[in-house]
Amino acid sequence: MQQDLVICEQCDAVHRWRPLQPREVAQCSRCGAVLARGHRLGAHALLALTVAALLVLLIANLTPVVDMRLRGVHNSATLPGAIHDTWLQGERLVASAAAFTAIVAPGLLITLRLLVLVPLARGRAPGHLAWCMRVLHEMSRWSMVEVMMVAAAVCIVRIASMAQAVPGPGMFAFGALALLLAALESGGLKHLWMQAP
Repeated sequence: MQQDLVICEQCDAVHRWRPLQPREVAQCSRCGAVLARGHRLGAHALLALTVAALLVLLIANLTPVVDMRLRGVHNSATLPGAIHDTWLQGERLVASAAAFTAIVAPGLLITLRLLVLVPLARGRAPGHLAWCMRVLHEMSRWSMVEVMMVAAAVCIVRIASMAQAVPGPGMFAFGALALLLAALESGGLKHLWMQAP
């Protein structure tokens, strides 16, 4: 694959690639699909955002997402704990989907970005760059932290009529994680590919 060519994912048109300025958007001349966006951040800044996303993911999974009180009984639930309880209640498909989209996929995205960005920040091209880029492209479709956030917010609103439900620190951490992942994805993957020496 040549680095000076980019292929539209919608219509397979081939275009010459040139570096984009911040906020500049490259669109397909045939179908108008977005090919890439200019990113202001270099490898060091993207690495810092990725490390922050890793720390926030750990906080989100280790702290309670919601605190509930009902008739004097207090219960707080972390996302892994809720997934475990869902699994034990026989809802294995729901538990597996929640675990994959809210824990595994974001964790893999962050890990793969670290595998790419650590060598790039040191001025070296990672030997596994092409493989990581392919997997990052596929995994970005499965990370659904923002969908989990909306579902959790709806659940808290519905539970509030029966019990006192308060969002925990894990909920706010998932909100921060959704923003960090959006910031990392905003430049697309071509930006990372073009930074390789």
